[in-house]
Amino acid sequence: MKIGDWRTKIDAIDTTLLHLLNVRAGFALEVGRLKGSQGLALRVPQREQEILTRLKSLNPGPLDDRAIEAIYRTILGESIRIQADHGLGVVEMPATQTEQQRGDAARPAARSRKVVRA
Repeated sequence: MKIGDWRTKIDAIDTTLLHLLNVRAGFALEVGRLKGSQGLALRVPQREQEILTRLKSLNPGPLDDRAIEAIYRTILGESIRIQADHGLGVVEMPATQTEQQRGDAARPAARSRKVVRA
């Protein structure tokens, strides 16, 4: 196969990934609506870790665990962002760089705020 053939295959995969990411985002918005109606936090570090652990255990490669974590942390972060943009749930204030380096367990609970839908 020539490089153009491989690129055509990659383009098809990208189109499918884009569709699936948007379907996933729609589901995340529904979860955010439920969390909002119950006054729950949008970000649940334990759930995020469960997702990362599950996906890494299913990963056949060639992407390594670091790549899977980076990709899914972006996906999870964007899910939280669009939920917050829609005024859903309780949004935790962004962590400082020091807090991010220490991890979620060290974050102060007082950094949360309720988002009110406009």
